[in-house]
Amino acid sequence: MASGLPNTAQISEMASSWMGKLSPFASTVAGQASRGLSQGLQYTKEAMGQSSDTTELPDAYKQLETQVDAIKGLHEHFLRVSVNFTRKAYDYQPPLTDTALNYASTMKNGLTHLMSGSAPPAVVDDVPPSLPHALAKAASGSREGLPPAEPLNNALKKFADAHNRVGDARVKMADEITTRFHQPYTTTLNQLIAHSVKARRNVIAVRLNYDAARAKLKASKPEDEARLRAEMEATEDEFVSVVDDAMAKMKLVVEAPEPLKNLSDLVAAELAYFKTAHEALAELSPEIDELQVTNEALLRQK
Repeated sequence: MASGLPNTAQISEMASSWMGKLSPFASTVAGQASRGLSQGLQYTKEAMGQSSDTTELPDAYKQLETQVDAIKGLHEHFLRVSVNFTRKAYDYQPPLTDTALNYASTMKNGLTHLMSGSAPPAVVDDVPPSLPHALAKAASGSREGLPPAEPLNNALKKFADAHNRVGDARVKMADEITTRFHQPYTTTLNQLIAHSVKARRNVIAVRLNYDAARAKLKASKPEDEARLRAEMEATEDEFVSVVDDAMAKMKLVVEAPEPLKNLSDLVAAELAYFKTAHEALAELSPEIDELQVTNEALLRQK
């Protein structure tokens, strides 16, 4: 009976084929390991002061590094603050009672409709989305029980209307700052600036390889000189290439118009908000003053 198992010749052929496929991968891994070892040894020598012959980067490269670091810091500092505009009611901390009541109401409505088999209504969040909205809600809720003709009742209504207007403008400002400043700054930091940082790390790695190759060539024996010189020249070409690449990427960061444009958009959004707030409160203030005078006159008549 013929066996289904491969014979010795077939096994040998399969092994040769597998080794042939593995060989390029093994060579790549070995090459990467060798480069990593050279980088590590060169870095250790420099850190311990045992290597005085270190390749200097061009002054133009160093200047670009300084500029990119400043722009990177600018983005990081602003983003730590502007993230607040992405959070609902960032300027207002709802009382725990309001939050608990809102949650309890949502759960109650959900259970009621679940038991009846009907679709639940859209969730209505009773927590004000901003501090001006919260002030408007407080004023509106305080009118109950006051006589309609009372100056205080009328003042609370005007106060609520004005602060709802201010609150709507504040929410609009936060949305615009999020889309026109925070998100673009995040994209610039995570893409354009991140690419330049990665390129600079590559320069450091290749520079270590280049200096390690130069050191090996200096200490080489005559029979190894030709091989080590070829290796050094190859790493030198690679070093020049990665420096040029990093400088090109850093120039993209330095010459990008977006950071200033986005900053202008931030100021425009703030200006629109404060303009609306000023208009609303400028209208409200004399009306409140007039109602105060009326109220004092009524009190004197009693």
